[in-house]
Amino acid sequence: MRKILVINPITTDSFNNMTKNYLEEIKNPNVEIEVVNIKEGPSSIETFYDEAFALPEILKTIDEYKSRCDAIVINCFADPAVNAARELTDVPVVGPAEASMMIALMLGHKFGVISTFRNSGPWIELQARNMGIEQRLAGAIGIDMPVLELGKDLKKTARYLVDAARDLIESKGAEVIVLGCTGMAPVAKIIKEELEVPVIEPMATAFKVAELIISLKLTHSKTGLYTTPGKDKIKSFFPSY
Repeated sequence: MRKILVINPITTDSFNNMTKNYLEEIKNPNVEIEVVNIKEGPSSIETFYDEAFALPEILKTIDEYKSRCDAIVINCFADPAVNAARELTDVPVVGPAEASMMIALMLGHKFGVISTFRNSGPWIELQARNMGIEQRLAGAIGIDMPVLELGKDLKKTARYLVDAARDLIESKGAEVIVLGCTGMAPVAKIIKEELEVPVIEPMATAFKVAELIISLKLTHSKTGLYTTPGKDKIKSFFPSY
């Protein structure tokens, strides 16, 4: 049995059951899922400021669980602490944005991303640029709805997302739509039924990519970008140091 740790990098624990139940329906039979959230930090990640306060707790959580799992998914489209996490552990670490956008490249020439609030558009553009795929990004926009309200009225959320998706398809030439928040998982099925293009839900995508990587017995390289960090340089962070 292989175990995948899914970290919800927010202090809100209400997402944990949804995450576990959702992924249980798609996981391979030989995979066990553990879902945890951070204890200190933001209740949601919608700004760089929020993200900054989530990073230390994400790394603490990974340091605690890294010897007890075969892969880790950091369950937020901001991909917070993914690169640092890959230095901290030898097991594969997957971020939903990176996984989803890479899959999107295989499904159409250009893809569009829909997240929350207006700042998410430029943020996602930066992510695509950092990945070297900005020329394949048709556009990125945010709906006027906070993360913590996405699941309150699924029909309303779906309507906002479908309207935004159609705009990206018709005006920007998007051939694939990526949902830019893992909190959109509960409405993904509705969106897929409404649109005639592939729709990528990032939570499931990141999880299945993690399954694939461990089934292939792969992990990230530490011969170039990633190295092993020196914990002794960090004051009052890792409890055992």
